[in-house]
Amino acid sequence: MPPFHVDLSEFLENPFGALARARAAGRLTDFDMMLGIVTYDDVRALLTDSTRLHADFAGFLRSLGISSGPFYDWMAMSPLNKDGAEHLRWRALMSRTFTPRRVEQLRPFLRQAAHELIDGFAARGACEFMAEFADAYPSLGLCELIGVPIEDRDRFRGWANTIGVGFSPVELVERIGEVNAALTALLDYTGELAERRRKDPRDDLVTRIAQAAYEDGWSTDEARGFIAGLVFAGHETTKNQLGWAVAVLADRADTWNSVASGATGVADVVEEVLRFRSTVTGVGRTVVEPMEYRGERIEPGTPLILSIWGADHDEAAYAEPSRLDVAAHHDVPHVAFGHGPHHCLGAALARAELQEALAALASRITCPSVGGDAVWKPGVGITGPLRLPIRFEARVP
Repeated sequence: MPPFHVDLSEFLENPFGALARARAAGRLTDFDMMLGIVTYDDVRALLTDSTRLHADFAGFLRSLGISSGPFYDWMAMSPLNKDGAEHLRWRALMSRTFTPRRVEQLRPFLRQAAHELIDGFAARGACEFMAEFADAYPSLGLCELIGVPIEDRDRFRGWANTIGVGFSPVELVERIGEVNAALTALLDYTGELAERRRKDPRDDLVTRIAQAAYEDGWSTDEARGFIAGLVFAGHETTKNQLGWAVAVLADRADTWNSVASGATGVADVVEEVLRFRSTVTGVGRTVVEPMEYRGERIEPGTPLILSIWGADHDEAAYAEPSRLDVAAHHDVPHVAFGHGPHHCLGAALARAELQEALAALASRITCPSVGGDAVWKPGVGITGPLRLPIRFEARVP
């Protein structure tokens, strides 16, 4: 049976409607750029399949006509482009250094940082949330965890924002020069920082990665690439997810006030927001062994998109998935952080940041409303607001 076709322009205009029609068709989906899997059970199963499917971000870049340069070389070396023993070796290194205990120790800093940012706009009753909170907050926590000197943190944030374009296919081809320049600057900096920390250790993540990488035989390029990857991933995804969280909860005063009063756990609300609107819309894989999916043979070399949005809005997994409902959807785990061998290593940090930020915001301002001049990224790759003006009233602390 041939794939169910979804025109890319149709998807960009109404992604969840297009995904619902694709699920109802019960077939492999043709999204113009690549084939896709859109159901919860199948996406979860295939995210664990490292035999027939491999991570191949470099192959995706080549399909866009990008086959060389700093960004291509970085992604070809990154964990997003590896499977099997090499990928497990990288995760073993990171799990020794990037621990849940370390993240939990960061929570007081995250809480204070959130309130300090809110101090800058609460009394005004309005702000542009992305510029005044979401863009600044993740890099503060990440730089504190990594050990980036305070005077360098604004530069880190600027580099991470530009590199984020690399995960938006709509923009990347036109802006690859900017992405390469920002990445080169970031790699130079992280390489120098790692070498300084190896010689003069401190109690931070860069020191642990630098020392562990040296002991395990990783190259200097690999070590600095890993640190740069943490800077990017920990900033870009959380920044956009914060924007989604505020936009999703805007005008839902019952949920917002329930978080403020403590009647609803902030962790539960964050999990439902992640399911409802994850900033990562899908995960790319390349077929490496012939496989059959719902009657359609898929040949080796075929790129696939495993749709996170499709899975987390599957009617077979969730009751009324198009409705934000903390209680109703609590028992079925979402796949916003992926699943299987490539499950997001920074999930604990992202959750801590989202929880502390949302708790602080709900305690300091009333439920916000979003202005009509909000601007959004296209619903492909990493999505979220480019601009999110909100209005509210300040609460008495």
